[in-house]
Amino acid sequence: MLWQRVTTALVLGPVALALIWFGPAWAVGAILALVVLLAVEEWTRLSALANTSWHMVFTPVAAALLIAAFGQDKDSILVDGTLVLGGLWWVSAAIWLRIYPAIFRDGRVPPGLAVTTGWLMFIPAYLGIMLLHGHPGHAGPLHVLLLLALVWAADTGAYFAGHRFGRRKLAPKISPGKTWEGFAGGFLASGLIAVLGALFVFEPGRLGVAGFVIVCLVAVVFSVVGDLAVSMFKRQAQVKDTGHLLPGHGGILDRLDSLFAAAPVLALGLRWLGA
Repeated sequence: MLWQRVTTALVLGPVALALIWFGPAWAVGAILALVVLLAVEEWTRLSALANTSWHMVFTPVAAALLIAAFGQDKDSILVDGTLVLGGLWWVSAAIWLRIYPAIFRDGRVPPGLAVTTGWLMFIPAYLGIMLLHGHPGHAGPLHVLLLLALVWAADTGAYFAGHRFGRRKLAPKISPGKTWEGFAGGFLASGLIAVLGALFVFEPGRLGVAGFVIVCLVAVVFSVVGDLAVSMFKRQAQVKDTGHLLPGHGGILDRLDSLFAAAPVLALGLRWLGA
């Protein structure tokens, strides 16, 4: 299993980084849309939409929304509104985490709610990443790399801090291996990334370094919510992974759940800062 994880990362990691850094906006948007559609299909199975007629609505509309998002003027108020809706969905997900499993008294998420949930998970995330990448010159790729670095630092810091100091469970009914100490370690690691970015790479915006770091850390908190929310859905569906597309890693949604939650928050926060 470990060698599969490492091999997959070594193959796909450089390809993804090269696309982010060198790829034109249309190529990044098209490939990202394909990745999101793969996650959409995983969600239909995870939420049991694939077994209902709702699947005939959910997936085509998701594809249409991605196409519309691809051509949307990034300065449009519609973009900001979509990002806000995405952030509000993840706030709702945090509440779901607190009351799990009561939210699933009747089994899985009702089909209508699963449809809305899926759209709010994927479309704002797509717009957020495209908004970050849309900065002129190398600023665009650097903003996407900032997003990746924050999420990676949070995951890595949480892993090592949790293994070394972990005692108090973060969400024992959902992900028993995660601890508050691990969360703190990931929070500090990503905070360091944010500080270094504000000091040496990015223009921090109207609130300075402190504002930039706060926006980044809020996005990190949302990334943790995204990870736990997908874990909650997997636990309810009694599956280990959302898919098997990535050897050693599971599915697209397994790998990108944190990113999907953090992207709209980071993009919107940095836009409001003028960063």
